[in-house]
Amino acid sequence: MVALIANAIEDNLKICDDLLSEGKSGVIDLKNSLIEIIGDSNELPEAFIQEERNPWLAEALNHLVLYLSTELTEIHPPGQIYVIGNVHDDPKDKGIDITALYHCQTIGLTISECKAYKLNPNKAISDASSYFLEIDGGGILGRRIRTRVQAMRNFLPENLRNQATNGFWKKERCFLPFLVFDATESKDWRRARPALNKLPTPPDRRIIIPIQIRDFDLFFNNLSNSMRNFAERLEHEFV
Repeated sequence: MVALIANAIEDNLKICDDLLSEGKSGVIDLKNSLIEIIGDSNELPEAFIQEERNPWLAEALNHLVLYLSTELTEIHPPGQIYVIGNVHDDPKDKGIDITALYHCQTIGLTISECKAYKLNPNKAISDASSYFLEIDGGGILGRRIRTRVQAMRNFLPENLRNQATNGFWKKERCFLPFLVFDATESKDWRRARPALNKLPTPPDRRIIIPIQIRDFDLFFNNLSNSMRNFAERLEHEFV
C-alpha cells in the first residue's frame, strides 16, 4: 500500500508538471474548460447534469477502466490493450465514446459505448446495443472509426502496426457496453441479454462492464468538487 501511494504521488507530480508547463495562462485555460464541462458548482440545471456532466464523467471512468485493464487483463479478456483513444472534449458530441486497439493473435478494435442512466440499467444496455448495431451501416460512424484507428495505430509497436489496416476491425473487434447506475438498481448480469445477442460478434467479444455506484448523485457531485478543487490548487501555484 505504501508503494501504491508513492507511485500515485510520483504520477501526480508528473501530471502537475505537464499542466503547469504553459504557465498561468495554461492553467486558466484548463480551469475554464473544466467549468464548461462540469459547471462552476453543483447547482446546475438537471438536464445539464444528466445529459452532459454525468455522461462525460462516466466516459472518463470508462477510459480509466480500460487503462487499468492493461495491467488487470481479466477486465478485457479478448486480448492485451495497447492503445486507448481519447474521451470526447465536448460532452455534446454523441459520436463514438471510447476506442482501443488490442492484440489477440492479430490486432483488434474495442468500441465502448458508455451510458450513465441512474435508475435504468436495462435501458442502458438496450441503447448501447442499438448503437453497436449501427456501426456496420457505414456513414459517419464508419468514417469516425477509420479516423480514430489511423491516429491510434501510430502508437502501436512497429511490428504490429501493419496489422491495423484494411478494415481489420470488421474481423477482430470487441463491443464493450459500459453501464453506470445507482446501486439500488442491482441486476443479475449473468443472465442472457437478448439485445446483445443481435450483435455481429461472438459472445466472448461482448463485454458488459456494469458500474454500480452507491449514492449516484452524491458520487458525481463529489467527483466534480474534487476536479474543481484540483484546478483551484493549480491556479494558486502562480499566486
